[in-house]
Amino acid sequence: MIILILMTATGTASYENARYFFWMVPVSTALLYLLYMNSKSSKMSKGEEVKSVLALVFTFVCLIMAFIASILLGHK
Repeated sequence: MIILILMTATGTASYENARYFFWMVPVSTALLYLLYMNSKSSKMSKGEEVKSVLALVFTFVCLIMAFIASILLGHK
């Protein structure tokens, strides 16, 4: 994120060229935090494991859909 801000501030890249990366950094940070928190081995029942995996898959699908929608809406 710092590199993207520096590139935009110095004029190396415009916001239009890097806007998708600006949008992806906060969302991917939240997703990576969830993955990190669920990676610790703990005594979870099978049902809790399934619920955690489904929550992560749902989050990832929403992330991909938002990214594709932003690309499609950005090209109008």
